[in-house]
Amino acid sequence: MAQVWRFPLFPLQSSASGAAVTAAALTASGVNPLPQLPPVSVQGSRLSLRATGELTSTSSTPTVILGFYIGSVGQAIGSKVAICATATLAISASATAWPFIMEYDGTLRTESSSAGVIHGQGIVFSWVNVGLTGTGVPNPMPITAALRTVSTLNWSQVNEIDVGVTLSSTTGSPAVTITDLWAELSG
Repeated sequence: MAQVWRFPLFPLQSSASGAAVTAAALTASGVNPLPQLPPVSVQGSRLSLRATGELTSTSSTPTVILGFYIGSVGQAIGSKVAICATATLAISASATAWPFIMEYDGTLRTESSSAGVIHGQGIVFSWVNVGLTGTGVPNPMPITAALRTVSTLNWSQVNEIDVGVTLSSTTGSPAVTITDLWAELSG
């Protein structure tokens, strides 16, 4: 009989939401502390990620791209590896704290310090362009089959997991807040 361990990645988020992202560039979530993934040496382990957030904007000009990123502890978001990201998501001109939910599941295929492989996919349920009374729109991520396999990860170090937010412009004062970020490793 096989034994499977399933546990949340620490440290657990115990404080308030991350600071609102308002820059028109790839920006880290602001969640503190970020979940940390210990070195992984078991091929077939599964990584599950979930984030919730909300978006506010007074213009439909900006768009947003959301993604999960992995890298060494303290590494800048632009240097971390994107394991999945959405296509460009439209934003409503009257969004006030409209919610979205991000989920990702991936399987570690190859353990390596420079070419570790994960294969996975996820989905973002978004109300940011349909409103609170509309039907949430499911958006797959990543957006192509080729992007579902990432082969540049270092599984022999402690890695940090974050949500990257990319706004296309600051017109209408868009703000994205990640309200919760949770990660789990099983295997």
